[in-house]
Amino acid sequence: GWNANRFFSYQDMLKRIEDGGLELVRETDSANDTTKWYRVPGHMGRVGFITSMSEHFCGTCNRLRITADGQLKVCLFGSQEVSLRDAMRAGFSDKDLSLLVSAAVKRKKFALGGHADMHGIAQANDNRPMTLIGG
Repeated sequence: GWNANRFFSYQDMLKRIEDGGLELVRETDSANDTTKWYRVPGHMGRVGFITSMSEHFCGTCNRLRITADGQLKVCLFGSQEVSLRDAMRAGFSDKDLSLLVSAAVKRKKFALGGHADMHGIAQANDNRPMTLIGG
C-alpha cells in the first residue's frame, strides 16, 4: 500500500533535479497526455513524469483498459469493472457492446476512481494490483 512517509511528489522530484544542477525544459503536452514531458538542453531524448498522485490528470484521461480476463476498466484506480467477455459470450451485438462500453465510461468518477487521494485508494483495498490490470 501507500506509505505517505515514502511518497515523493512531482514537485519534490523537480526540485531535487533542479537542486542537482540539471536544467529541465517543459514540453507541450498533447490534449490527453498522462505524462508531463521535459527535455534537457543539449541532450537527446526526454524524461516524463506521471503525476497521478500529486497532480492528477483524471479530467483529461481518455484511456480504457481491457484486462486479460475480459474486464473493462475505465480507471486504473477504480475497482468497477464491466465484463465484456461475458457479454460477448452471451451473444451481445456490436451495438449492444458499444452501449455497454458507453455506459461504463459515463459512470467514470471524476478523479482517482472515486477516491479522494492515495490514502483513500490504499484504504479501499478493493482493486486489482496494477500487474493484473495491464497497461
